[in-house]
Amino acid sequence: MPLSGRSLPVSDELTWLLDLWHSEGRQPVPEPPRPASAIILVRDTRAGLETFVTRQLDARGVEDRNRWAYPVGDLRPSDLRKLPVTGWKSSRCAMTLSIENKSRALQQFSAAARVAFASTGVLLAENVDHDLVATPQTEWQSTRYRLLSNEVSWSQVLRERDLRLRPDLLKPWLRWINTATQLHRFDTTYFLAAVPFGQDVDFLSSNESSGGWKRPEEILADAEDDPNRISASTRLIVESLLTVPTVGAAMAQVRDVHPLRPEIVDEDGQWRLVIHPRRDFHRKGTLRDRDVAVGDDEEDDRTGLMSLGVDDDDDAVDEDTDDS
Repeated sequence: MPLSGRSLPVSDELTWLLDLWHSEGRQPVPEPPRPASAIILVRDTRAGLETFVTRQLDARGVEDRNRWAYPVGDLRPSDLRKLPVTGWKSSRCAMTLSIENKSRALQQFSAAARVAFASTGVLLAENVDHDLVATPQTEWQSTRYRLLSNEVSWSQVLRERDLRLRPDLLKPWLRWINTATQLHRFDTTYFLAAVPFGQDVDFLSSNESSGGWKRPEEILADAEDDPNRISASTRLIVESLLTVPTVGAAMAQVRDVHPLRPEIVDEDGQWRLVIHPRRDFHRKGTLRDRDVAVGDDEEDDRTGLMSLGVDDDDDAVDEDTDDS
């Protein structure tokens, strides 16, 4: 379904907030969106492609409560500092995300891998023998809980186990900047990834949410057109997976990851979310970073699963990097 001019209903909670502002004749003062990364796990089954989604806890103060959503987390400085990484360097990550800030690009990939491990136990990394981790990570639950609560850093978890992050196992799928009317604003990049052979999903949550494997059509059938049951960004992602037959087909897709910036409009007395796809007009402003990120001057002839036809480096980002 084309996104240009797409109009979607808004949730009851946001409707209440918009009505309140409208009745008082004032507009909200938007906060700058915080960068975040989310993970879309997919797998092949006899019935077709399945994706791992969560159902947020139905409780006050929990964002997207009681909705279908994907595991997500804010970017942390520790996602980049002393990060052991292989397969891709930060310039390849920036190219894939269509941004110029190389450090931020690698940080986005790293945060998505952190969220995947902390929330689902899926580890997108390789060992010292250059083999992908291929065993279930259930014995690391205590470490994952500490990672969820930010008691331990992601790079520390990898270094202590002699592992290196594999950014090439992550496929940028969608970038979504929620509206200025939200109480909490995020600039979220959603990454798609397959569960490596030999691993299993072991879902953990800090707020008692649930999660499971669903076919895209099952999610949409449950949510119907109710914005209280599925977030707009999740709906777009699930719809985009409807016609994807396999994990391989998903990883081979060419995705436009320039940000979607939806707006709230009043259509005949009803608040609607209107999506206007556009390129990032701030690309040469806040995201501009021509400095070479740590690790970019290392040499490696290995290519990843999402090769763009450019030789890349294979080494660890093993120094403190400015979190620009």
